[in-house]
Amino acid sequence: MPAMRFGFVFGIATLAFATGCVDRRFVVESNVPGAQIYVDGEPIGPSPADGWWEYAGYREMIAVAPGYEPLVERVRFKAKWYEYPPLDFVAEVLWPFRIEDVRRVKLNLEPSRPVNQTTLIGDADSLRSRSAMLPPTSVPASKGKPSPQARPSGQAPTPAALPDNFFPNYGPEAAPGR
Repeated sequence: MPAMRFGFVFGIATLAFATGCVDRRFVVESNVPGAQIYVDGEPIGPSPADGWWEYAGYREMIAVAPGYEPLVERVRFKAKWYEYPPLDFVAEVLWPFRIEDVRRVKLNLEPSRPVNQTTLIGDADSLRSRSAMLPPTSVPASKGKPSPQARPSGQAPTPAALPDNFFPNYGPEAAPGR
């Protein structure tokens, strides 16, 4: 009887380790070696970089390198046959072999264009003159306190100019359970 239990436990353990799995990976390459790669806002490393993914769908790939324009590209990883229910259960749990899914993405960065200083300064002057024509902002004064416009520019606001609830109350009355 103990030998039968041992055989049963051994058989279950062997079955658990013999089942397959699906490894989903992507490799991002660029025409600029060492370009920093971001996937969904998270850095994954210099090009060529690789990472793991769990579900099919869209990923935002960003490549950044000095001397090149940043490139943002939305890439779709399409679902394969083993990712649809109930086939996903079979592929992940019951299939006795390993499935490796590697997606390759190629990002082509373009060299950055030189900035025309005359155009840049002209655009800045245009924006400056447009901002001078805007009406002044009006902030109502509350509880007799001076408005932020009343103080000279470049001076930090005084505590009297801040609202009453600006600083949280950490006193004993704010402690929970009291």
